[in-house]
Amino acid sequence: MPPRTPGTTGYKKVVLIGDSQFELSWNPELEFCFPAALSNYYGRRADVLNRGLAGYNSVWMRSQLDRVILELKQYDDNVPLLFVLWLGTNDSCLEFTEHHVPVDEFVTNVQTYVNEIKRNFAYARILLVSPAPISKAGLAASTTRTKGADRTQAATKEYVDALLRYSDEANVVRKVDFFSAILDAAGYDSKDADLKIKRFTVDGLHLNGNGYRVLFNLVKCTLDDWDGVRASDIDGVEPGWAEKARRFRK
Repeated sequence: MPPRTPGTTGYKKVVLIGDSQFELSWNPELEFCFPAALSNYYGRRADVLNRGLAGYNSVWMRSQLDRVILELKQYDDNVPLLFVLWLGTNDSCLEFTEHHVPVDEFVTNVQTYVNEIKRNFAYARILLVSPAPISKAGLAASTTRTKGADRTQAATKEYVDALLRYSDEANVVRKVDFFSAILDAAGYDSKDADLKIKRFTVDGLHLNGNGYRVLFNLVKCTLDDWDGVRASDIDGVEPGWAEKARRFRK
């Protein structure tokens, strides 16, 4: 990491790139908002930029990544701190849908995006989030267009497993198994499993506040164990008020 100058460094940038799971994550009606919690974690250290696009898969996301790279190029090299990529929710739709992307192509796309970020931002780190489990009961009762006919849990799990098998430089790219985290939080077993997952969603697919709280706790544990990325490793912008007051008393 570049040398740090206490109290004078500018705000770092943390960028969320993904589909509706990110685009909808700042909705105050959810009561717990993932970007807000992440902003609080990085308070006075980093801005959190939500660049989620509902309905996008890993193919269509290319133009958004290009736009984000162009947006961040205006800053010094050490300003982009962390990219959180959350893809696969739409790729894992069944083959008859317009959203479907074959699992091998999905992994290739993720690898391409990781390499593009590494090429453009030498000091940035990348966190990959796996898709969440679905609730067929929740989807069937929802107002979604297909009511879950375009998804299966087995198909989702295939993309989760493929993402978790993807490997890269450990200190540059890390992964979180959000699929398993929701199952663990739900107390997943064979009895009422689908209904237990539903409690973490608004419609069997998109997360509610409980689901985003699980995500934040999982991400926070990863960040706290990541040198140069954890909040305590980053100097805040401007000194604390006591130091500011002392300077003005001189």
